[in-house]
Amino acid sequence: MQASATRKLIDIRQPVFQVLTIKARKKGLSLKRYIEEVLEEDAKDLRIPEEVSDRKILSLIGIARQPDQAELLSDERLQYLLSK
Repeated sequence: MQASATRKLIDIRQPVFQVLTIKARKKGLSLKRYIEEVLEEDAKDLRIPEEVSDRKILSLIGIARQPDQAELLSDERLQYLLSK
């Protein structure tokens, strides 16, 4: 069963718009569908329990996430501490 969709009007800077258009064309998708797929894929990482509906709690989700491996490797302070 597919969840209902929410419509949003968003602003995209011209250079970003051009890159997304090229990427969508390469995949044979419309720009709209390509952006929807990118956002859906990104949202898969964040799992919110269905019973959580409080707006204050929802606004905090994602703030205290664990950094991914690429972020850890690029953190110069962390690399310095680990080298000791």
